[in-house]
Amino acid sequence: MSVVGGAWRAVGGLGLAMSVVACGSSDPGQSATLTVPASEVCGGLSPKAARALEQISETKRFEYRAYGVADSLKELLHDPEVDGGGARTDCVIEPDVEDPEESPSRMSVLFEEVDRVPAPQPEVVAAARLPVGLLAEGGDADADLWFACEVKGVGTPIVHAELVYGSRPREKNPGEANIRVLQDLSHRLALAMGCPDAGGVPSV
Repeated sequence: MSVVGGAWRAVGGLGLAMSVVACGSSDPGQSATLTVPASEVCGGLSPKAARALEQISETKRFEYRAYGVADSLKELLHDPEVDGGGARTDCVIEPDVEDPEESPSRMSVLFEEVDRVPAPQPEVVAAARLPVGLLAEGGDADADLWFACEVKGVGTPIVHAELVYGSRPREKNPGEANIRVLQDLSHRLALAMGCPDAGGVPSV
């Protein structure tokens, strides 16, 4: 999936406006990296979603980068400078681990407008499926969630949210935990965009 540009859209009052987080010290003599707990990545995760992130990454500290500000779903998905909209990077999460080869790698959360909801994946592909939004599925290294958002002047576009990363073997199947992290971020985005009933995406 190609990313047309980093563009997290959020409104004030929900605490979703996010700034870029530095990934290292400004002092060249120090190599310390600025990290945060799971509850603080990407504008904040609920306690349950934070525990899910810790499960899938098998660590408790993270670096992250988040992007952009705007006011509405119309601006997010109908940017006049982007023909037909496009996939937008919301946030990039990097687990803070001693050996990156032994941990899931960089995690990216993307949002895009799509024409329809696809047929559910076979059970051998989708490790988990939850009744969230229109469809929510989680695999070994990803999660996908679709929800509809009725907005005046736009209609009822379908939003596809995706969490994707490079997988590594883990003690627990990460499928449901992947969905929970994506669900929490999608719920917050749906509220910020003014979707009735948060697009059918409940809080985590």
